[in-house]
Order: sequence, then structure tokens, then C-alpha cells
Amino acid sequence: MKNFQVTELNISLVPVDWLFARYQKLKKSVKITAAVKQELMIIKEHLEKTGKSSARACAEEEVEQIEMNIPVAIRQQYVSIVEYRLKQYYQANKRVNWLKSELRQIKPKEPKVTAGMELTGISGRSGIPHSSTEQAVMSMYDKAERLQDEIWEVEDQLYPMEKALRSLDPDQLMLIEAKYFCREEELDEYLMNKFNWYRAKYYQVKKTALILLAQSLRII
Repeated sequence: MKNFQVTELNISLVPVDWLFARYQKLKKSVKITAAVKQELMIIKEHLEKTGKSSARACAEEEVEQIEMNIPVAIRQQYVSIVEYRLKQYYQANKRVNWLKSELRQIKPKEPKVTAGMELTGISGRSGIPHSSTEQAVMSMYDKAERLQDEIWEVEDQLYPMEKALRSLDPDQLMLIEAKYFCREEELDEYLMNKFNWYRAKYYQVKKTALILLAQSLRII
């Protein structure tokens, strides 16, 4: 795409994603010549005519503006903070799933507690200490209660990120899940090929997603 130029003759053959990328690149040109202005106008008119310009263009411009408004010191840090929070979320999610699995394994094994098995430390009928069966039931109840308490605690910690993830569009969410919700973080080049995205689109989607997450998490 280095020497690529959009004209009225070839624009109908150019993928929409390429047009958006070319448009953004031209807008950032240091020197806006008459030829650049003409190319910008051709792209803009084509996108408006085909109805593919408004939503995405507005979203990208909004993100660009948000990034410009971020103080320089924070701008250099928010990405690493969001990435760290995403990895924390992934690990916490794994923990919740494990806890729920443990809880499911305990519950079916609980014997039925009869009228003579009271969980007070003394058998209701005989007035003697609990039998081994009663003690096993008590132990399982205690373990189940501890597991449930931890599940609720971790789920509370997960909520802010879950809420933030709901602010992403399907492409952004797909990238975030593939990049950060795995044992080893995937390489950007691998994901570009996997999604069949060109480089400019991949990094635009990634940057937008991280900014939206940072906003929702009140990092910026």
C-alpha cells in the first residue's frame, strides 16, 4: 500500500478497509497538496455514496480525538495498564471456572441429612458427638460455602472488565479475546493472518479497543 493511490477509475475496485486506511493516512500528511485534497475528496464522496462512511469514520475520528486529549504521561502508560488488567481478568476467570467445577463435584456427593443429623456439634437424638457421616456432611457444607463465597468475591472483581468488554464491537472483542485471553499472548502478525486483516486495520481495531477499555475502566 506504500505506492497505492486512489483515483476515480480504480476506486470501485479498492476494498473498503483500504479506502479507510488510505483516507486516514492522507489526512495525517504533513503537506496537503492539491493532489492529496483531490484524492481525499474522491474517497470521501465514494464512501458517502455507498453508505459505508458514517459510522466507522465517526468512530475512528472520535478515538483519534480521545487519544489526543489523553495527557502525554498517561498516554504512554494506559496501554500497559489495560493489557495487565486484561491478563488479570483472564486468570480470574479461570479461577472462577475452577471453583465452580469444584462446587459441582461436592454438591452431588452430599448425603441426605435426616432429622437425627443436626449440624450443631451434637447428634439430635442421642446427645453424643457427630458420627463420621455427620462430620463428613458438615465438612462438605463448609467447603461448599467457602467455595461459593470465593466465587462471589472473584465475580465482583470481574464485573468492571465485563462491563468494559460490552462496550466493544464484534471485531474489537474478537481481537481482545484472541490476543489476551490465552495462556501465552499471541503475536500481532499471527492474528493479522488469522483474521485476514491488513496491518493498518489490525492496529486501528486494537488501538480503538484498548482506548475504549481504558475509558470504561476509568484509566483515562
